[in-house]
Amino acid sequence: MSAPRRPPADRPVGSASQKVLANPMLDEFEEATAAGHNDGMRNQLITRYGFAVPSDEALTTIERCSPQGVMELGAGTGYWAFLLQQRGVDVVAFDVEPAPSERNEWFAGTQPWHLVHRGDHGIVAQYPERTLLIVWPTKNEIWAATALQRYDDAGGERVAFVGEGPGGRTGDDVFHALLGELTTCLQCGYGSTTSPCICSVEARWSRSETIALPHWSGYHDDLHIFARRPRGTRPPRWRLRRSQTPRA
Repeated sequence: MSAPRRPPADRPVGSASQKVLANPMLDEFEEATAAGHNDGMRNQLITRYGFAVPSDEALTTIERCSPQGVMELGAGTGYWAFLLQQRGVDVVAFDVEPAPSERNEWFAGTQPWHLVHRGDHGIVAQYPERTLLIVWPTKNEIWAATALQRYDDAGGERVAFVGEGPGGRTGDDVFHALLGELTTCLQCGYGSTTSPCICSVEARWSRSETIALPHWSGYHDDLHIFARRPRGTRPPRWRLRRSQTPRA
């Protein structure tokens, strides 16, 4: 793996007590939007950094919620891990195909910002004391939902999710149901053939905080902090009576 990229020389890096920390993606995002190049620059900045634009408030919130450090899954280039590490947060990052792997559709050939180890959703069980950070989980893939379940089973307490809500561009229905954000089974309630059944899915997490992020035009991804629900308070989010006929 290539050595992690260092921040630009004109951007000071230091402890969390310093007011100015390097965040070149935010700088480039602000320049692009000010110049009216919002749409044209998005894919370029994704390839260089990642899908979501971190803000100082979002990073401060994750730092505050993570006294034992952060475990990031699906870290890509490790950009969020890099920014958190600047603040003194201990971060371990994993991805099934870390940058610059040629098998990574978005980050092939991109030099990483932070060391990202190769690992899948099974690795979360080894770090239950850390906050689990998931930024832009792939839409309609099961790995993020499986990670939530395994992290909870291991006793994990805090999830930091960056992305859009149910029906958006991130995660699948099971993922959002586990977070307690999806209350309707689209398959059984509306006959959706593209949605997984969530009738038996427990809402294992409860949202405690939301921090707005800088948005590309037409996107609605934010930082959401979730706390683990006690096991006695986890009813399925949707109950379909056996006599009820699903609607087409």
